Amino acid sequence: MGVSDFHISTLKKLKGKLNWVKQHSAPIDNWQAKLKAYVENNDLTNTPCNVALSISKYQLLQVDRPAVEDAELNQALQWTVKEQLFSDDEFTIDYFDPPAAASNVKKLNVVAISTRDIIEIRDGILKAGLALNIIGVEELATCNLLTPSDDAIIILKQEESGQLSLNIVKRNQLFFSRRLRGYENLTSFSQEELKIGVVDNLSVEIQRSMDYFESQLRQAPVKKVYICLDTLHQDALADMIKQVIFVSVETFIPDVTTDGDMPIKSTSFASLGAAIDNASLIA
Repeated sequence: MGVSDFHISTLKKLKGKLNWVKQHSAPIDNWQAKLKAYVENNDLTNTPCNVALSISKYQLLQVDRPAVEDAELNQALQWTVKEQLFSDDEFTIDYFDPPAAASNVKKLNVVAISTRDIIEIRDGILKAGLALNIIGVEELATCNLLTPSDDAIIILKQEESGQLSLNIVKRNQLFFSRRLRGYENLTSFSQEELKIGVVDNLSVEIQRSMDYFESQLRQAPVKKVYICLDTLHQDALADMIKQVIFVSVETFIPDVTTDGDMPIKSTSFASLGAAIDNASLIA
């Protein structure tokens, strides 16, 4: 679920294997009524459902783990989040442990979402007739699109005309995540303009992230970079970045079975990752 559109990915198990069988996108306005109509028209009532929010819909923070009992952790994190976000809005928060930390201080990755948005999403999903399992986030949903591997990879992903999300993933776990601003107009750049104004800056950001992953998190080097960016020149951009950072760079294609007619677009990747996670929960 993004800023201007929402996306529905439908998976079906065929002969014991998950297949991506349907994809639908529509403008976000009045999404509840559109979703309800889609569910009814496609006989999806009571289908288990996961939601993945795009990065524009929430804040992802890494904080020191408060020195409290587990039962008091959520309340303690509420204060931490309010202090960091400088906001009087009511947030719903959740957290997950990073697989590795840069120091002996225990860290938590904390997700903060407007409570108003959570209620709207919950009610819209249930009124559409779906069985809601999880409301999750894009960074974690995207991890489900990779073939499990002991090698670390970077996924550099961008929602339409939005921030870039740089994630380092290993064994389908999110080890490192950051957001990069200043690349919102990539879609308007020619190949030559990308070469002059984007490649060096983007390569520096990728290299810094790899260096941090190796030196601070004490992990083996990143083996591959996947890009999924808002530009028609992805293949050329991948080649240009590769020549700077000396690591394999490829356009990202999800590891999922589908037929040849399925439109594989980056805008649907978060919903697809959520659907795969949902399928694993009910398998």
